[in-house]
Amino acid sequence: LPPPDLAQFTHQQNNGFFRRLKHFLSYRIPVAICKAFVTSFLKGAITKGELRLRLNDGTTLSFGDKSEVGGDDQPVTARIFDDWFFVKVATEYDLGLARSYMAGQFVVEPLEKREKYHWSLCPAGSRDETNDVIGDPIGLTRLFLLFVGNRD
Repeated sequence: LPPPDLAQFTHQQNNGFFRRLKHFLSYRIPVAICKAFVTSFLKGAITKGELRLRLNDGTTLSFGDKSEVGGDDQPVTARIFDDWFFVKVATEYDLGLARSYMAGQFVVEPLEKREKYHWSLCPAGSRDETNDVIGDPIGLTRLFLLFVGNRD
């Protein structure tokens, strides 16, 4: 048997270490900082109504006082698929929110029962356009109405 190539072995180990270090520095740290920034902002900005963010790890972040906003008393629930959503929103604000929606990083979940939608958003007899790709288009309108209802 030939002797092991220790230089190659060490290079492969170092390569894995540096790859993990790069991921930590370029992904995990920015996500953690921006997530803290966005959640802090939402705590102060959403004072009426309720906004829920469901994350991939199973946690749910809730903002607001659960009161009625614009005739809607149901919470708006956004399902976050990619943690990079927080970086996009923190660095690009409303454009980051729009871009992350278009990239599929989050969707707005539909209400459990169609009857719970405000009558002006979902008239009786209208068809349900909710699907797995875009989520709930009426929910996206509800999200924007929640933001409008909380502006100063």
